[in-house]
Amino acid sequence: MASATAVGVLVLGALTGCSDNGQDSRPHSTASSATSSELALPTPRSAPAPAASLSPAATPGEVRISDGPFTDRVRITKLALAKGPAAVTGHLVVTSDVSDLIALELRAAYYDAQGRLLGTGSFEHAEEGEAAHAHGGHSGPQAENEGIDFTIPAKGIQGTPAAAVVSIPVLVNE
Repeated sequence: MASATAVGVLVLGALTGCSDNGQDSRPHSTASSATSSELALPTPRSAPAPAASLSPAATPGEVRISDGPFTDRVRITKLALAKGPAAVTGHLVVTSDVSDLIALELRAAYYDAQGRLLGTGSFEHAEEGEAAHAHGGHSGPQAENEGIDFTIPAKGIQGTPAAAVVSIPVLVNE
C-alpha cells in the first residue's frame, strides 16, 4: 500500500508540473534563447595563408621570419634555405620564460626568384611525458633551455625555391 501511495504521489506531482495553468512554470532567463543552428561557434585558430607573392623582393637564399604573436617569445638563429631537398633549417630557443614547452609548430612558405609562392612546409615539436615536466630527466635538448634544431621540409612544390618566410602558428608553454 505504501509503495502504491508513493507512486501515486509521484504521478500526481508529475502531472501537476506538466499541466498548463496559464502560467509558464519554466525558469525565466534574461538571456535570449537560441537553437543550436543559431549559435555561432568560434572558428578554430589557424595561421593565415601565406602571401601569393613576396614583397619586397627577397635576395636569393633569404629566409625571413614573419612577425606574429609568438615571435617575441623566441630567438631563431642559423636560418638557412637548403636547396636539395628544399627545406628551411635553423635553431630555436624559447626566451619568454622557463616553463616547459608543450607544443611548437613552425611553417615555411617557399617562393621562387620572382617572388611567387611555390608551396609550404611545416615542423612540429612536442615535449611530452616526463620530459615535459622534469628538466632533470630529459635527455635531449629542450626549446626553453639550450634550444632545438629544426628542419621545415618543402612539400609538393613545383620549382626551386629562392627564398622562404617562416611563421610560428603554435607555441604552447606549460
